[in-house]
Amino acid sequence: MKKHLNICIQIEETVGRIYRKMATSERITPRVRQALQVLANDEDDHASQLRFAGRFPENSLVTSPPKADQRAQELLTQAKHILAKIDQIEVDDQQAISIGVELEKKFSEVHIANSFEFKEQSLKEMFAAMARGDDEHCQRLLELQQELLSS
Repeated sequence: MKKHLNICIQIEETVGRIYRKMATSERITPRVRQALQVLANDEDDHASQLRFAGRFPENSLVTSPPKADQRAQELLTQAKHILAKIDQIEVDDQQAISIGVELEKKFSEVHIANSFEFKEQSLKEMFAAMARGDDEHCQRLLELQQELLSS
């Protein structure tokens, strides 16, 4: 399970870098830039929470099913691919929001699945809260998208 947590930490850190990179684009408006920076900070917080979870004794963790590790590795690969892609382009508001929504939906699923993988109740609650946070991120991005379309 520690391996799985380490992959999840890498995912959160990579997603934070994605949001920060998109926020630097010259095509991003100040309103979207600010939202991306908040999201990046939230992802850093998620990574810190996962590091904390890794400090729990092994007997409070369960062995992650092979498919969970495989899915997490796939998501890390996807996140790294997105980061490499946005390193080469200047995204605009709509592109940044679309990328953010895609990321948040995928990672919410992983956090929900992880919330069932732990024996320790506080860890289950942490992952459930992270999933709710991802859902809130997605909702914020969709609301921001609507605002942009309305203006």
